[in-house]
Amino acid sequence: MSSAVLCVRYAFSESRSSELERKVGVLAFVSSASPFVTIAQAKQTSGDQLHIAGDVVPDTLVADARSHTLCFRLKDEKGDVISVKHTGEMPSNLSEVKKVVAIGGIENGQFHSSKLLVKCPSKYEAERKVASQ
Repeated sequence: MSSAVLCVRYAFSESRSSELERKVGVLAFVSSASPFVTIAQAKQTSGDQLHIAGDVVPDTLVADARSHTLCFRLKDEKGDVISVKHTGEMPSNLSEVKKVVAIGGIENGQFHSSKLLVKCPSKYEAERKVASQ
């Protein structure tokens, strides 16, 4: 009978180990993933690798080449708006930028971005025209 108990304990510990390994693997993935969040969620979340996507509010882009900063207002899909201050590499198609993903975090009520992913509208319009033909 003791060998049966030993087998059950071994099987139980193996299944727990696998479950634990899966949980640790998922946790490692989640902790290394950079989440897309709304502006409202970003205001409630700490971290400097948050992704917020939205439209650049027209006539709000202000670039400063000397300090390598770009400031603008971003409106997300829920209609919330936030000021974004991007420091770093500037998009080459700055005048065409309509939609962006800003990567960074909230500091003093403003989203501070270290990386910008931009969507060039002319590229996507050309792709839509080709796809519809």
